[in-house]
Amino acid sequence: MKAITFLGARPQETCYVFPDGREHIAPFFGLALAQYLSDLDLVVFTTELTAQFYNQHFASAQAASIQAVRIPDGRDDDELWRIFQAVVEVIEPNEAVVFDITHGFRSLPFLSFLAAAYLRKVKAIQLKHVFFGNFEMRDQSATPHRTPVLDLTNFVELLDWMVGADLFVRFGDARDLAGLLRNQHQRLRPVSEDRDAMRVWANSPLKLTAEVLDIATRSLRVVRPADAMRASAQIMQRLPAVEHEIGALALPFTPLAQQIIDNFRPIALGETEQADPLRTLQTELNLVGWYLDRGQVFQAVALAREWLVSWVMVQLGKGDRLLEKTERQLVEQTLGAAVQVQRGGTGKEEIHVDLNAIPSLKEVINLYNQLGDLRNDLMHAGKRKQPQGAQKVEERAKRLYESLKNTCRLPS
Repeated sequence: MKAITFLGARPQETCYVFPDGREHIAPFFGLALAQYLSDLDLVVFTTELTAQFYNQHFASAQAASIQAVRIPDGRDDDELWRIFQAVVEVIEPNEAVVFDITHGFRSLPFLSFLAAAYLRKVKAIQLKHVFFGNFEMRDQSATPHRTPVLDLTNFVELLDWMVGADLFVRFGDARDLAGLLRNQHQRLRPVSEDRDAMRVWANSPLKLTAEVLDIATRSLRVVRPADAMRASAQIMQRLPAVEHEIGALALPFTPLAQQIIDNFRPIALGETEQADPLRTLQTELNLVGWYLDRGQVFQAVALAREWLVSWVMVQLGKGDRLLEKTERQLVEQTLGAAVQVQRGGTGKEEIHVDLNAIPSLKEVINLYNQLGDLRNDLMHAGKRKQPQGAQKVEERAKRLYESLKNTCRLPS
C-alpha cells in the first residue's frame, strides 16, 4: 500500500488518535501513519524549506520503503500544476493508496483531495483512506497533546455521487449511481451469516434501487418506453428509502436524490397507470423531450415516430390496441399511403383506415412523413446523397417535437 504525505514547516510532537482508537506519537503525521499501517510504501513530498525535516525524522521510519519527492511551494498556478503532476506520477494504476493532508501548506490539502478523486478515475486506484490530523482541535490538557484524526474518504466519494448525478441529469445514464449504491450495499453486508440478517440485507432498498436504476438506464438507452416509465416510477418510490442506509453521506445525498427524482418525475408512470392510453401518451411525449434535452436525438426521433402512430390510433378509438402489431401496421400503411397521396401519388394507394376523424389531418400526415424521413436518415447513418449535418439533424428533431406538441393535442 502506498501513502502520500506532505511535510509541514513546524514539527510538533503530538499523540495522533486514529478513528479506530489506536494512538501513535510523532512530530509529523506521516510518521504516525507509518506506525499505524504496516508495510507502507511512504512517499514524502517536501519543499526546499521542509526537506531538512525529512532528513532528521524519516530516515528511520517504519515503512516498507520511503522516498522523498521535492515539490515547489505552490505560490502560483504553474507551481500548483507541477505539484499535482508530481503526485500523479508517483502512483501506479490500480494501487491501494492512502492520502495524508495534515501538513499541506496553503492550498496543498485541497490539491491533494482533488488528486485523490482524479486518480480514482484515471488510474483506478483503490483509495483506502484520506487522513487529516486535526491539530487545531487537539486536547491540550494531556501531555503530549492528543490530536484527533479524521478519515475524509467519504467526502471524496461524495464527488462520485455528484458525478453520477450529473451523468444522469445531463445524459440519462444512471449506471454510476447504481454502482455507488451497490458499493454501499456491500459495505453493509452482515458479518455473520445469520439467515434472517442475510435475507434483510439481500432485499435492502440499496440493492433494489440499484437494480431498478440499471433497468431504467438500459430501457432508456434502447428506447423501451414502457419499461423506462415503470422503472422511473419505482425509482421515485425507492430512492428516498435509501438515505438512512447511505450512512455518513445521507445528508449531502438528500439534495442529490431530490435532483434525480425531479428528473425522473416527467417520465415516470407505473404499470397500472400505463393502462390509460392518454396518460401513457403524455408521459411518452415527455420522454421525447427528455431525450432531446440530453442530446439523445436518435432515441427521441425513434420514439416520436412511434408516438405519432399511437396518437392516431387513440384518435381512431384504438387506444386499447396500441401494442397489437397488425393494428399498428394498418395505421402505418394508411399514413404512408396518405403521404404518397399528399406527394401527388398515383391514386392507387391502399387506404386501410379512415383517417378523416383525425384533427389537423394534413399536418399530421406531414409530420409522419418528416419523422419517418429523419428516422431513416439516422438509422442509415446518413448514407444518402447530401445528408444533413449533425447540427441540422438536432435542430430538425427539436422543431418536429414542438410540432408534435402543437398539432397532436392531448386533453389537459
